[in-house]
Amino acid sequence: MRRIAAMTSGGSSQVDSSRIGAWLIIILLIPRVARMIYPEIWVEDDFYLESAWLVSVGMRPYLDFVQPHMPLLEWIAAGYLKLFGASYLSIEILNEAAIFATSLLTYSIARRVAGRPIAIAASILYACSSLVFHYHAYERESFVAPLIVLAAIVTLDDTMPAIRQAVLVGLIFFVACAIKLTAGIPFPVMLIFIAVAYRRIASALVSGVIFAITLGAFSALLYRLYGSEFIFQTFVFHFLKGRDLALNTALYPRMILDVLVPMFFLGCWQIFARRIFNRGIILVIAIVAAEYAFYGVLSPTAWGHNYLEALPFIAIIAGMGASALALPNKTSSHRWRSLAGGAALILVSLIWIAPIINENWLHGSVYGFGFVPRAEISEVADALRAASKPDDDVIAPSFLCFEANRRELIRYPETYGVYREAEAEYARDGFFAARRHMGAADFFQLISDTRHFWVDQMRAAIASGKVSAVISDSAIQMFPLVLVPEDFLTSNGFRPKLITDHFTLWTRTPAPPPTPNQ
Repeated sequence: MRRIAAMTSGGSSQVDSSRIGAWLIIILLIPRVARMIYPEIWVEDDFYLESAWLVSVGMRPYLDFVQPHMPLLEWIAAGYLKLFGASYLSIEILNEAAIFATSLLTYSIARRVAGRPIAIAASILYACSSLVFHYHAYERESFVAPLIVLAAIVTLDDTMPAIRQAVLVGLIFFVACAIKLTAGIPFPVMLIFIAVAYRRIASALVSGVIFAITLGAFSALLYRLYGSEFIFQTFVFHFLKGRDLALNTALYPRMILDVLVPMFFLGCWQIFARRIFNRGIILVIAIVAAEYAFYGVLSPTAWGHNYLEALPFIAIIAGMGASALALPNKTSSHRWRSLAGGAALILVSLIWIAPIINENWLHGSVYGFGFVPRAEISEVADALRAASKPDDDVIAPSFLCFEANRRELIRYPETYGVYREAEAEYARDGFFAARRHMGAADFFQLISDTRHFWVDQMRAAIASGKVSAVISDSAIQMFPLVLVPEDFLTSNGFRPKLITDHFTLWTRTPAPPPTPNQ
């Protein structure tokens, strides 16, 4: 009877389907708009903002500034900034558009894998994740995530001709890896899936060959453009930049995923208890496992933005947990028992296992919504722009240089000194000796030990008059690094031009006019 009723009400169900889709689009848009109008931003990895702008004004990655990734995203963002201008709002719109696209794609793949209710839950969980609010401005993984989800959708389409599937998956992963090389982590998973689940071994091999040829050709082009600096910064440097010795990378997800953690385990319980092992679920679980194996076990460092790549797939399994709580397929007594047990697990997790107050609440931020006032950034950037000429180098945090459209004297200081030391040791002692020394060192200690590379250049630039404006890092930033002593600035003719709650702009006081001869 249920099937007959469904068949005889096809017209109304199509209308309801489109209506739910329209409302879902609005629901998924609300978090993106809310994040853009929120009066504070989260400042992290801000040099990538500036690097996109630097490319837009003609500077070269690898040669004019350190670039530890392939530059496709910088090229795309540079073109976008030329059209719409370089400002936090313009770049945030681009990043939020990528996040919105990922939430729609999450719905699409989740519906294919587990049905509409779970797809709705998964897309909303992804769109409202504190990690997504956290990385709202400009993050590589925000652009990688939709590509990985799209590749998974293509992988699951067994009606697609084998050759077309092979070409699409290979090309999608080429584009993803041309943005960030570790985007390729799920690629072997999908190739194995195609070969085993569909018995398309030749298709999987063709996809791998297409990926290898396109990425190799792109690398050859970059080598021709930028020489050995491209090879060292993109491939070698990652093995020499140290590791985070104070962090347990295996448990790190509990500090960034909050509500998704208990929902994820509830989803896993549903999968194993009800034996939901269709092809789509197997692929989703395999992708999450591969991402965790790399970032949680193999990688020497762990940053929250790395998990943006796996977040849509985590959200799908979490959506299954949420759906099981909201729509339990049990008798009334069992339903309330299940709901109470699930609610208790979520409560315990948010208090203890994966606390709701986590890394996304640093510096007074609430649920990843940031801690630096937008109005203050605009005020300081306007003053920095007025105090310097378009071609001047300045000393200031990268995000202020980006907003002011001014070049930072030492670009990417967090990495600059470590890179210079790694390059010197690599040239002197070879890769393996440099790897033994620097690869096992503490990431943050390396930054401190090599700061002389850029501190000396900054002091010389201030003393010689090369820079006309200086803004030291603030304690409100995630990793305040560039701290120019006030007495050194004063002794070199600088005076405070603007003081805000978190930043001070120092400018050089013009020398007094010469006294006329008596």
